[in-house]
Amino acid sequence: MADAVEAAWPVCIAPLQLKKGCMTHEDHITNHLVEALIRTKGVPGRIIPQHSLLTVAADKTVTLSSYIDFVLTIGDDEDAYLACECKRLNVPYKSGTRGLVGEYVDDGLMRFISGQYSNGLPLAMMLGYVMNAHTDRARRGLRRAMTVRASAVRLKSERDAPVVDGRPLRFFTTHICASGQDIEIAHTLLGWP
Repeated sequence: MADAVEAAWPVCIAPLQLKKGCMTHEDHITNHLVEALIRTKGVPGRIIPQHSLLTVAADKTVTLSSYIDFVLTIGDDEDAYLACECKRLNVPYKSGTRGLVGEYVDDGLMRFISGQYSNGLPLAMMLGYVMNAHTDRARRGLRRAMTVRASAVRLKSERDAPVVDGRPLRFFTTHICASGQDIEIAHTLLGWP
């Protein structure tokens, strides 16, 4: 999936380059990425944007609890999917660049660890849209944020993939979920040109 995302990234951002200010919010970028992934046909399954999660309460009432940015399903089992959560990093504002690593960890990664997303599944994916293209700085910021929050994110291990010039940074983290089982998160940091 990471290879497909990497291949679709230039297709995704091409139409957004002309509208950088108004179209560079996470949801706009994710919508374009999902459409590019579908169009390039680089994955062997079905991509579902804004995948809704239903929760059944003890009294058997069903509520819509949240949405995952997108999921990849293969086959007919609706309970088996690869969830992908997307967050912006290193976002330039008039007052300066904000790393937003806390949001990436607290509002993204934690949803997997708590079991809100991918409950019972062994693998998930996080995408970081690095809005100033400094993926190395974003990685350092995420490493620091996860170190500071190591017990909260129940970090078991962390490893970087080999760095290849001109390609997105990838790394992997393994966490102990609230349920007690491990989940591996594949992270890809995509530089916005």
